[in-house]
Amino acid sequence: MEDHQKKEKTTLEVIREMEEKQKLAEQKLLEEEHLKEEQERLAHEEQLKEDKKELLKLKQGVIASSETIFEQKAEEKQYTLSEKISNFIYHNKWWMGFAAFFLIMFGYLTWQVVTAVKPDMIILLLVHDDFFSAACSSGIEELFESYLDDVNGDGKVSVDVYYIPASQETAERDGYTGDQTKLFAEFQIGEAVLVISDSGADEFIVPDSTLDDLEQYFGQYQETQGVRFMLKDTAFAERLEWDEPFDEDIYIGIRKVRKTMDSEEKMQEVYDTSLPALRQFVQEFGHLKESDANT
Repeated sequence: MEDHQKKEKTTLEVIREMEEKQKLAEQKLLEEEHLKEEQERLAHEEQLKEDKKELLKLKQGVIASSETIFEQKAEEKQYTLSEKISNFIYHNKWWMGFAAFFLIMFGYLTWQVVTAVKPDMIILLLVHDDFFSAACSSGIEELFESYLDDVNGDGKVSVDVYYIPASQETAERDGYTGDQTKLFAEFQIGEAVLVISDSGADEFIVPDSTLDDLEQYFGQYQETQGVRFMLKDTAFAERLEWDEPFDEDIYIGIRKVRKTMDSEEKMQEVYDTSLPALRQFVQEFGHLKESDANT
């Protein structure tokens, strides 16, 4: 009986010892794992510190390359055709705008030269009142045709009025780019030298620089003011059957002769034809100053 108890006790002790050993082994394994993780963490932190130092050196130019840091190239985005076109337009819109402007101007000049039947005189009407242009253009043409002979030798006398509204108001409306181009083009050639305008167009044509001084020709008339022959108090409106009085700033003038895209000589020829017509206009509608009227 006693031997049986001793044997049983010994067996229990062995079991307990085995359990204790297993617990100790598991605890040791956990400690080893914790230690390994801590070492890896510390090593990772140390590597991050070293990488930061290396990256700083790269950015400052201290070193040209690094064996530990590799820059990742951004993956190149693949664009569709429409995206490529939109991107190109966005980055080149200013150059494309300038190119379009000059292409339009070149096309307009080419059309003028190739297709247009040249009249004996062209008058630029820059007053920004569309209704005035529609109502009076034909009357202006007929009036100046009465001042001219057959200049181009085609057997008839013809005058064309080119209506090109020019003012800040018209510049802000849609579609004015074409008008600006036409106005710019006309001032680059010498086929039209007579100008009927108002102050709204001054910032576009700069009259004191581009128009001739009328005092040298018509200084004896009350309406002459520098480069302008003012139309407000003349019978010109009645002659055109225009029921409303002219605005204070409407005038007629003549461009200075200068070298153009054609030639200075060609513009001089147009000037020499237009000035006598303007003289007849001034004599018909102008009022002599009192001192000149009495002589």
